Amino acid sequence: MDCITLNGLKVNCLIGTFPDERLGTQELHFDLKLYGDFSKAGRSDRLEDTVDYCAVERSVQSYVSQSSFCLLEALGYAVAEKILNEFPLLDEVSVRIEKPYARILSNGVSLEITRKR
Repeated sequence: MDCITLNGLKVNCLIGTFPDERLGTQELHFDLKLYGDFSKAGRSDRLEDTVDYCAVERSVQSYVSQSSFCLLEALGYAVAEKILNEFPLLDEVSVRIEKPYARILSNGVSLEITRKR
């Protein structure tokens, strides 16, 4: 299986469970792994034969920036489902979300989920 990886997509989103987190958006960092068979594109060198990762990026950025979630788990699940539903050439997607300014003592928190068709 082939994999296209998008790293460090920054999107602001309303996320969190604390009341002060619900007052405004926070920056989240996304890493996306898009799995499928891209061998046709390897032979043809045509965008139509693969997944347009710019389109994936735009879709995620638009969706997340307009969303409101309490939990990273819910956001990750929703993003993974959206990608799989919107891009039929993909067999699997892995979504990693980092919340660098989470209200914890660590330097942030992240979630990674993988969903298959």
